[in-house]
Amino acid sequence: MNSTIPEKELLKRAGRLKERLIENDIDIALVQQNVDKFYFTGTFQDGVLLVPKDGEVTLFIRRSLERAKEESPLHAIQGYKSFTEIHEYIKDHGFKVATIGLEMDVLPGFIYKKIESFFSDSSIVDISTVIRTLRSIKSSFEISKFIEAGKRLDRIFEHIKNEIKPDVTEFEIFRIFSSELLKEGSCPFIRSRRFNVESLSTYVMCGSSANRHSMIDSPSAGGEGVSIAYPAGAGHKMLENGEPIIIDTVFNFDGYNLDCTRIFAIGTLEKSFLEAHSVSERCHDRFIEAVQGHSSIPQIYHDIEAIVEKEKLSAIFMGGVKFIGHGIGLELDELPVLAEHYQGYVEEGMVVAFEPKFIFDAGTVGYETAYYIKDRKCIALNKFSSAIQMV
Repeated sequence: MNSTIPEKELLKRAGRLKERLIENDIDIALVQQNVDKFYFTGTFQDGVLLVPKDGEVTLFIRRSLERAKEESPLHAIQGYKSFTEIHEYIKDHGFKVATIGLEMDVLPGFIYKKIESFFSDSSIVDISTVIRTLRSIKSSFEISKFIEAGKRLDRIFEHIKNEIKPDVTEFEIFRIFSSELLKEGSCPFIRSRRFNVESLSTYVMCGSSANRHSMIDSPSAGGEGVSIAYPAGAGHKMLENGEPIIIDTVFNFDGYNLDCTRIFAIGTLEKSFLEAHSVSERCHDRFIEAVQGHSSIPQIYHDIEAIVEKEKLSAIFMGGVKFIGHGIGLELDELPVLAEHYQGYVEEGMVVAFEPKFIFDAGTVGYETAYYIKDRKCIALNKFSSAIQMV
């Protein structure tokens, strides 16, 4: 499959950014974060993207210029060795620089200081939320990536059912699942925006392992792991009868992450697990209804909290994290965040992973499905059954 992003798609994205620059009275944007740069150019090669509110978008590449020209359909691509050359280009073309936009949520301090020294008379503002908000609305081109990822991930879940059996370790299931991800064409890199977040593509945990929290702000990215150098994910615990087995995974197709969690079990589970999983299903139903009714995100959050509280499960809901879902795309942690204080709505064109989970001392249940919002309806991108898979 040709994974090059069409020029028409990129021009539309750049046009939307220019509109936001004009709305916010920003003269130029210097886009440097890898994922943002890829979103607007179609290449991950090292460089800086110059987006003036008036004028041609230009991509400056330090390495590799040859590959950038192969990968990106943009016409204005040129090499550079130092930021001085970009500064001279801006001056030579007469671009206004009264206000410059940078991705200040992720930009290293030394790069900020360098740009500040070149543009000492300019006002520097943060455009990270502007860009992330633009990226939260997916095009039909992007949705096609998620749909394909969903089909491939469904096949992997079907395959893994046959591998789950007593006296197999979490790590062995992780190894098999990871192998299947690669066979199905999933990229092994999972990108996150938040500082210092490092995540595996797949977390496999059985029983009490899932109650072992890790440094990642997630209800299901805990686990013992195999080393204190990465203390999370599958460990050497054996799968056992009567314990829920959680598989929280990401399929990365052409850079687009599809997040999904399913629960398996060897034999039968206690009634408390089954009831809590049923509550998760009710939460999904309520989420779908709320999106269709255009409820605000804080209202959705409170609606879900009310369901959980009524069932007296609040103490074990979400393992203490303060969100119930999140946008996904080129990064795992995209906007919107389904949290109490996030002001906004689940909008047309968004892709949102909704994940109401219950973390008992003896195991985790509840599932995560990614939904594409189209015509105010939630279209599930994960078709594999959300029911607990008894094997």
